[in-house]
Amino acid sequence: MSIHIVALGNEGDTFHQDNRPSGLIRTYLGRSPLVSGDESSLLLNAASTVARPVFTEYQASAFGNVKLVVHDCPVWDIFDSDWYTSRNLIGGADIIVIKYNVNDKFSFHEVKDNYIPVIKRASNSVPVIIAAVGTRQNEELPCTCPLCTSDRGSCVTTTEGIQLAKELGATYLELHSLDDFYIGKYFGGVLEYFMIQALNQKTSEKMKKRKMTSSFHGIRPPQLEQPGVAALKHISYKAQILEKLLLNLSVLRAHLGQGL
Repeated sequence: MSIHIVALGNEGDTFHQDNRPSGLIRTYLGRSPLVSGDESSLLLNAASTVARPVFTEYQASAFGNVKLVVHDCPVWDIFDSDWYTSRNLIGGADIIVIKYNVNDKFSFHEVKDNYIPVIKRASNSVPVIIAAVGTRQNEELPCTCPLCTSDRGSCVTTTEGIQLAKELGATYLELHSLDDFYIGKYFGGVLEYFMIQALNQKTSEKMKKRKMTSSFHGIRPPQLEQPGVAALKHISYKAQILEKLLLNLSVLRAHLGQGL
């Protein structure tokens, strides 16, 4: 059994503590205790021979024996360059993750104006997680100088994120950093909940198919009578009636004979 996750949007440049570049999906896959596979084996096609692969593909094992496949596309132009592949991957997803950086309104509007309409048309009521990544710059500073005011204006507010989540019926998460708490317990906890729900649904559908198959094979064909059997039964019935009439006639004659 497998789970397919599609991640869309650009959460910005994030780094490990040792300054190695990473991102939301790769960080989760590398840190989650439920996902097996070292970081070098997770990434399949980042070094693909294709110059600009539409999706970066990761594969791992989750919950011991469940195959986890993740397709991540951070750039809309690349996504839009292969419409057929992109649409099919979204249509076949079990879970969709939308991500953007709270300090980059362009990444938010790219999600809102481009990815969201595609998801609405292609997805079949699959769970969607919206991850707002980063800490807003100068959010709580009282300074009203033009520079600080400009910084606050370039941030994506919580209200904007929640409104976007309402449009999709999605789960909204704010991830202030990609540390163990926000990735492992917060984002990971929600994602793994939806993974379990997807597994339960697939197991239920598999059981239903088995029952339908077994009931189909268990149907017995109707027991049709061979030609002439019905006619023979009818003749036998008439013979029994005739036999009874003859018996009654013989009894009647016996009574008449005694009367004479």
